[in-house]
Amino acid sequence: MERIDALLKGAVDIHVHSGPGMIPRKLDHYEATRQSLDAGIRALVLKDHHAMTSGAAYFINEYLAKGEPVKAYGSICLNNTAGGLNPYVVDAAIKYGAKVIWFPTVSAENHIESHKDKQKKKGFPDTKEKALPEKALKVIDSDGKLLPEVSEICKLIAKADVALGTGHLSVPEIRLLIDEARQQGVKRIFVDHPEFTVNATIPEMVEFADKGAFIEHTCVIAINDLTTEYLIEMIRAVGASRTIIGSDLGQTTQVYPVEGLRKVMKTLLYAGIGEDEIDLMFRKNPAILLGLD
Repeated sequence: MERIDALLKGAVDIHVHSGPGMIPRKLDHYEATRQSLDAGIRALVLKDHHAMTSGAAYFINEYLAKGEPVKAYGSICLNNTAGGLNPYVVDAAIKYGAKVIWFPTVSAENHIESHKDKQKKKGFPDTKEKALPEKALKVIDSDGKLLPEVSEICKLIAKADVALGTGHLSVPEIRLLIDEARQQGVKRIFVDHPEFTVNATIPEMVEFADKGAFIEHTCVIAINDLTTEYLIEMIRAVGASRTIIGSDLGQTTQVYPVEGLRKVMKTLLYAGIGEDEIDLMFRKNPAILLGLD
């Protein structure tokens, strides 16, 4: 355990689902940051499917983490409740300090279609109170071309040099989005858990990485839905130098984010992943994504 604790120091968790939020959470933003600080984690990104988290990050940094070796960063998911695919929303989020702009997650047509079967939806948390029905969002029109607002959003992300997360879009949408983002000058791109909801194949993951995106695998999915063998196969195919491990934790029925990182790190080490690769996936790559190094 001392070995794991030592490797966890300096880690960056780009995917923390703390609360409060419309979806019940196991811990709030304060607790998530406090646990990260205690574990020696360098930074964490607060993610809410329904609202911007930059305000929460400000108060955490100003009153809990001020002078401490940890920092919380805000983000926004371009879902219906946050304004959807709206450049004005993105512009404001960036000016409020958001470090990550996620394209639609729970409002993405691909997400809705992937989880409409109740049996498939079993593992995805619902809101505390019934929300308005989602308007399915896509980044492409009926002809398969990117919507003009997507280009505007990419330009804003590029200008601010913040990170673009592809969210829960489909493989064809992600392919076009990465191409457009790169054309507009976006330097920091990552594909969220491509093996879950996105349902990308390993060759498609390699394709996305070849286009310049990091591939993110998350602890909640690794713990609950993946075999260790498949996780290793994905990492080996893409390469640790192009892979990020985030927790994606905070669900009421799951372990805490820090514990999830620790658990998956231990699993990977025992499966033959080297400490240098752990350093890349848990520390260096997410730090590069956020522009910390």
